[in-house]
Amino acid sequence: MRNDSHRISRDASLFAAFLVLGVLGLAGCHDWPDERVTAIEAQTILRDLNKIETAKEPNIPLASVYKQQPKKVKQIVGGAEEWKLFYFAKYHTAEKLEGIIREQFSSRIFDAKGEKSQTVPNFTVTANPATNQIIVRALTEQDVDAILDVIKEIDVPPIQVRIDCMVSEVYADLTVDREVSMFIENLFGEGVTLGGQENNGYLAFPGASLRSAPREKFGLKMGVSRGDAGHKFEALVDVLVSRGYMKILMNPSLEVVNGQTAKIQAKEHIPLQQITIQSGGFGGETILRTQTEYYDIIDSLQITPHVYADGSIGLKTTAQLAAYLTPEGITQIPVVTERTITNEENRIRHGESLIIGGIRKSEKRDVVRGVPVLKDIPILGLLFSGRDFEERAKEIIFIMTPTISSEGVPNQEVVDMLREKHRSPMTQGLHEQVMDPLGIKAREDEQQRKIEEARTAQQESEAARTAARLEAMETSQQVEALEAELEHTKVQVTQLSTKAEQVAAEAQRARSEAEQAAKAKAEAEASKVKAEAEAQQAKSEAEQAAKAKAEAEALKTKAEAEAQQAKAEAERIKAEAEKAKTQQPPSPQPETPKPEGNPAEKPKEEGKEPGPPATPPQANPPATPPQNPAGG
Repeated sequence: MRNDSHRISRDASLFAAFLVLGVLGLAGCHDWPDERVTAIEAQTILRDLNKIETAKEPNIPLASVYKQQPKKVKQIVGGAEEWKLFYFAKYHTAEKLEGIIREQFSSRIFDAKGEKSQTVPNFTVTANPATNQIIVRALTEQDVDAILDVIKEIDVPPIQVRIDCMVSEVYADLTVDREVSMFIENLFGEGVTLGGQENNGYLAFPGASLRSAPREKFGLKMGVSRGDAGHKFEALVDVLVSRGYMKILMNPSLEVVNGQTAKIQAKEHIPLQQITIQSGGFGGETILRTQTEYYDIIDSLQITPHVYADGSIGLKTTAQLAAYLTPEGITQIPVVTERTITNEENRIRHGESLIIGGIRKSEKRDVVRGVPVLKDIPILGLLFSGRDFEERAKEIIFIMTPTISSEGVPNQEVVDMLREKHRSPMTQGLHEQVMDPLGIKAREDEQQRKIEEARTAQQESEAARTAARLEAMETSQQVEALEAELEHTKVQVTQLSTKAEQVAAEAQRARSEAEQAAKAKAEAEASKVKAEAEAQQAKSEAEQAAKAKAEAEALKTKAEAEAQQAKAEAERIKAEAEKAKTQQPPSPQPETPKPEGNPAEKPKEEGKEPGPPATPPQANPPATPPQNPAGG
């Protein structure tokens, strides 16, 4: 005993000596890492990496060169004139604008079958992705202007759509499994036995127990065994009840430009165990072997929105929902489920929700097993039968809510939200851990912080409501002022309308008077023209009458002269006749009947020489021409 105590004290002394030497050695090694330095460095790195910083200078102005107007440049290349257009795309990519311009302005050559064989552009288009700029070369300025007009029409701000999707899956099942096994030897005499065979240490009627091996391991088993060999009675009652449900709610959301496809996908690589049952192991026991395989559980949502001019939104949707650990029947074996829905086209108004698909499925199964005839006996038949009842139901709903998205969220708000989500609620130092090892004070502080946050949020909400009420009151006052102003404006509008009607009536009257004056002026002008025409005609007729009168005067003068000449000639002839008569003696003349007429004129006429005939009565001056109807 004494030797043992001496050996223990010696071992303790050696241990203390080695400990002192180790401490002194470590103290003398200056290069040995200090644990405090390591801890401080680790904490510093973790603290730095856990920081969420705001974006530095998010409002950096865009270079002025990108804001310049489209530029047209005239160049001489190879002795030929050509034009170039330089345009910075504002709302679309340069590659997309390039494709549209090529499609719209290329000249196509077709073969004999009418199929396009090649494209011969009379211009070139080049896109610069680095500056989002396109350069167009054309032959004339008119071509450049036409291309620029098309670009201005298509380079407009696109609509950004936000889609909130909710996928809800609900599953529940109820299973009741009852099994009764009996074994009676020599029931009706020697050699007649009622019963079955032994299955894994339990009695079961052949063909009556159809349960799977895993299900046989569960449940409440009660039995009795009595009798001697050859007169044995055994009974076993196995009852199992299972209830389970599952709820899955997936709420993805995404934003995408109108006409573009957006896809969100969550993938999880999970293990699944495959159980293999082998019989005939050591001692005849059943051996369960498990094998692990990995499967991909993928939740994805792919949407292509189309915004129409009437305000509706069309969604081309493909949604996939996968699940793991779905309770399936009495065994509760984990399985993988996958739900997919595809919708090519639909219409929904902005901000409204649409159930684009749903699957509801309900199943019931009831199986009764037992000994024929005996299982149908009332009450007693329970001892010779088993029953499996299973009911399950599931429902899946896909709900889409598209909205026209606004601009982005300020960076500071996003940073604050992330900081709040990643903040450690109960960070304790060494002193707090020593003074509060159970973390009671930390939980109280966290609860108090949440209360303060709730109080602050409530105050902010009340302040917002108060501001909203004040704004509503101001708005109400403004509305009342606007209504009064509107009434005043209505009165002014009524007065102005009356005045306008009066002015319109006066204008109509003035217009009528002007039309009448114009009509009278036109009639006066017509009368003037007619009078001038009649005066001209009268003047012409007067001139003609004066001319006819002058001609008549001339004819009269000539006729008078000719009459005087004829009279003078007649006087001369008469004188000569008288002279001749006086100079010639008279000769006897036979008596002749005395002619009628003047006897003195007959010799004159007989002895008259042929000369100019006497002026006939019609040789007198013509009668005075008729007077001018106009009085001229």
